Amino acid sequence: MMMLMRGGRLMSLPSHVHGIRCFSTEIFVSRLSFYTKEEELKNVFSPFGTVEDARLMRDNETGRIKGFGFVKYSSQADAEKAVEAMNGRIVRGRLIFVELAKGHKSD
Repeated sequence: MMMLMRGGRLMSLPSHVHGIRCFSTEIFVSRLSFYTKEEELKNVFSPFGTVEDARLMRDNETGRIKGFGFVKYSSQADAEKAVEAMNGRIVRGRLIFVELAKGHKSD
């Protein structure tokens, strides 16, 4: 159990809420160029393992890319390799940040 202060009261959280490690085959990529295409995102991250899906998030009204997306790998080890290799790299002239996706559900 983890203890948390809230409103001056000590509360406890079940251990599954504050898990020590996130197990995910999906990574979150931020600060992408607005000109990035899904195929390009997939190609940039494919050297680290089998990419099952690469999605760029778009504005619902304009359809314009928001500058971030998700890449789903076939294994957690591949996702971790990609995070380690690509976090803080320059892609299309922009410094990108890469981390394991948290709380994102994909179908």
